[in-house]
Amino acid sequence: MKFKLSKYIAATEPLNPESRNKERILFSTRTGISMLISESFYSTLQHGEFDKIDLPRLTKLMDYELIVPEETDEFQEIIAINRLGVKDTRGIAMTIQATANCQLGCFYCGQSHTKHVMSEEIQEKLMDRLNYLLAEKKDADGMSVTWYGGEPLMAYSTILNLSNRIIALARERKIPYSSNMITNGLSLKKDIFRELYLNHHVHRFQITVDTTKEHHDKRRITKGGTETFDIIMNNILEITSEDYYTAKVKRPIFVRMNIDVTNYQDVTSFIDRLCDLGLKDKVDLGFSPLNNWGEKTAGDDVGLDVMTFAEWEIEWFMYAYKKGFNIDYILPQRNFATCMVVDEHSEVYDAYGNITPCYEFPYTPKYNEEKYIIGNLLKESDTYNHKTEVRGWYDDLSEYKVPKCSKCNLFPVCNGECPKKWYNGEGECPSMKANMEDRLVLQYLMDKSNLKTL
Repeated sequence: MKFKLSKYIAATEPLNPESRNKERILFSTRTGISMLISESFYSTLQHGEFDKIDLPRLTKLMDYELIVPEETDEFQEIIAINRLGVKDTRGIAMTIQATANCQLGCFYCGQSHTKHVMSEEIQEKLMDRLNYLLAEKKDADGMSVTWYGGEPLMAYSTILNLSNRIIALARERKIPYSSNMITNGLSLKKDIFRELYLNHHVHRFQITVDTTKEHHDKRRITKGGTETFDIIMNNILEITSEDYYTAKVKRPIFVRMNIDVTNYQDVTSFIDRLCDLGLKDKVDLGFSPLNNWGEKTAGDDVGLDVMTFAEWEIEWFMYAYKKGFNIDYILPQRNFATCMVVDEHSEVYDAYGNITPCYEFPYTPKYNEEKYIIGNLLKESDTYNHKTEVRGWYDDLSEYKVPKCSKCNLFPVCNGECPKKWYNGEGECPSMKANMEDRLVLQYLMDKSNLKTL
């Protein structure tokens, strides 16, 4: 069999250019495996001189998918594998947005908030829908829920009611259940956190804090203009000070920062603040570029360009790591499902009963069109549209409608990142496209022992 070098490879420059034994880091995006490789062996691969490679090494190259059969159309093969991966997914995943309400008036939020909360009738129909999905997927091996909003805790009693019913259903079916919550943290008092974590299996809470108090309190304020930084940080401190948190929980709180031209220079100051508060072993960190949302064009107005964000992101990774934070997400993993939009068994339910394939669609006027909505829980399922625009992502990719993706060496770990953006004409490659080499080197410096060799 004849082979060729996979196009799904990322490589660093030589790590030790002055040394006689030059080495590079090679990363297979088909498998998510990184390895150390000599410059001479790298040259052999680049020239396709596979007949010079001994059998043990050749076997490793095949196992790591660094080389593939010569006739392989890798792009179509990856999409085919992804389709199978999604089809073989046996879990039922849903996002429940039990309220359209939120206390905050963030300038970049694209949602239109009201005080509407999911009615008992819609809750009943949601349970019917879940039973239907379980009946359709008889081999389901788990259920998971993301609680979102608006602000989900504005419908706390509804969440407890639905959670109890879904947990009972999981026990009845003898399948595991898990959940997470995306919250602004304003109402996440320690008693509420304890109830959700200990009794409702909510084991991950994403809380957005837009760096330091100075910046956060100019952007993430209540609709009435009240500052929120101190309240949110106090909630986090009280929660993480509970005995059961340190004894039974491993960093269930994920602090997300929305970063733009106004606050990027204070990311490290916020990291310092978290350290001063004793949170480095208790929370995880995430750095997110500010993007457009619905009709809001904050990404265009004050967002950092990808190259600038990518350069700073490496600095933030390094700084947080040196400060003692857990940074275990530098290298991307092989991604078989772009996001929930490609899985027909992943659905979003909002407080009005609307069913959508993406959690950014509800309450966002831009996505009120039929092409974005699967259906409504109050209507018969035979009226549902299972061909919503974003659901066809893999079909459109396979027809080369997104040329950038078909040519990109990072496609297996990215899969286009966000289909919604491409359909909106706002498609942009993630920061890893611009800083992958730096990520490889940083991961190597942090954990040399886990790097494979060739």
